[in-house]
Amino acid sequence: MRWGPRTLLAFVFAILPSMAIAPISGDSVHAQVQPLGVDIGYDGQWGLQLIHANEVWAITTGSGITVAVIDSGSGPNPDLSPNILPGRSFMRGRIGDDAADIDPLGHGTHVAGIIAAQANNDIGIAGIAPDARILPVRILDASGDGSESDLALGIRYAVDQGVRVINLSLGGNSQTAALQAALQYAAERSVLVVAAAGNGGPTSDTTYPAGNDLTLAVTAIDQTSNAASFTQRGDYIDLAAPGVSICSTVRSDIAVNVKTTCAGADSPYNLKSGTSMAAAFVSGLAALMFSARPTLTAVQAREVLIATATDLGEPGRDTTFGAGLINAYEVFLALGYFADAIVYPTVSSLGRIGKESLGLTPKLPAIQRFQWYRCLTPGEATVVFPDHCTPIARAQQSTYIPLRRDIGSFLRFTTLISIAGTPEIRFSATTPRITGVWTSLTAIEVGKQIALKQLVQSASKGNRSMRLISGPCTITRTTTLIAKQLGTCKLRIVVDAKAPYPRLVNTVEIMVFPRP
Repeated sequence: MRWGPRTLLAFVFAILPSMAIAPISGDSVHAQVQPLGVDIGYDGQWGLQLIHANEVWAITTGSGITVAVIDSGSGPNPDLSPNILPGRSFMRGRIGDDAADIDPLGHGTHVAGIIAAQANNDIGIAGIAPDARILPVRILDASGDGSESDLALGIRYAVDQGVRVINLSLGGNSQTAALQAALQYAAERSVLVVAAAGNGGPTSDTTYPAGNDLTLAVTAIDQTSNAASFTQRGDYIDLAAPGVSICSTVRSDIAVNVKTTCAGADSPYNLKSGTSMAAAFVSGLAALMFSARPTLTAVQAREVLIATATDLGEPGRDTTFGAGLINAYEVFLALGYFADAIVYPTVSSLGRIGKESLGLTPKLPAIQRFQWYRCLTPGEATVVFPDHCTPIARAQQSTYIPLRRDIGSFLRFTTLISIAGTPEIRFSATTPRITGVWTSLTAIEVGKQIALKQLVQSASKGNRSMRLISGPCTITRTTTLIAKQLGTCKLRIVVDAKAPYPRLVNTVEIMVFPRP
């Protein structure tokens, strides 16, 4: 069975004709100026940022995972070629190798770039899974025509090559027994098959293979999270992903003919719209999932993607958006890589030398190492190495007793944890400023008097004295504090130097409260 495309003039993308498999995408004609960055077009990758992909790259970038792109071939493009494996073509029953070098249509190259264009290489864009590999399997010719029999062969071939994900940005309005059997072959071997839901518009019939329950059907949304005008409707739609004006790779040897670029003038990138692009977003996210959790099954990955999607449109699952917009952060939260937010260690400390400080690690992943730090300034919990902090030698336990050298500083308790093999240090908020002298009370009743030796506490055995700075208190013979009326008394307390401590000084406040 042979299928061919027809066009929809409004967006200039290929849609799905009766009895045809065709690429589900097309070129957008809107120019877009991109600011410079580690990847020139990164700031313009609205879709990548909308699904929060960059927020999970500290966990994984897709290494170790291969995604099959069954399409028109993929490449060459300098931003993509390092991640492309030798491919194969299945064209009208004829089998050929090196499909990576033959993409006469440009569609497969664009799809592959969304999934796995390299990141932080000073050119172009970043893929969703920039360290994943692409296995290009070509079944579409230069006109976008293909056959179900070639598609079935391509699926089986990709499964046998050990891919974890198959991207099908193509479709028609029916399926054969051979295609059903190929999809079953993939499912039995725990390969996730992602398929574009179709660009035929709201009144079109179900597209296949997206309409098959063995695939994950993906529709497209625009920058405002609304359904694109070309998207189809139906109970078969599982998820939504960005699919309008998506910047990605095209063949570098034909870049001179590209009139609209999105990652630098005369560069091999352009904008395309379609559910083809949306499907690629889901395939890229799936690659990240399998990279972080290799034991995850295709069924488990499917359920996590659906369960964590951000609901769009009518409450609950609907025929326009399926379960909703994919969300990489929520996916990895569900996989156990984040707490409700980032969880930090905490400390229980009075900020006093000689008194134990305790580090706590509730809800954190398995801890590899503890470390206490001495800091010159206070601060909140952070994953960024704070300024003016130095590690304390031989302080790698959950408890630490501040020493003379800690006086005047602030302490932080840190944990070294592993997130999918990537080490990460998390710093607690600081303790109170460490002091060597303090008071046993912070409040006393009006009219009450207390002896200095009871009030002033210290790790040092040196002589103690106290001076009133302000407030409704008096000190008699420097030995007794008397609270005369309501208010707050500010005191300066001093402990003379005595080995092993220096002279210790602290300013404290004591509140005077009424008698009951």
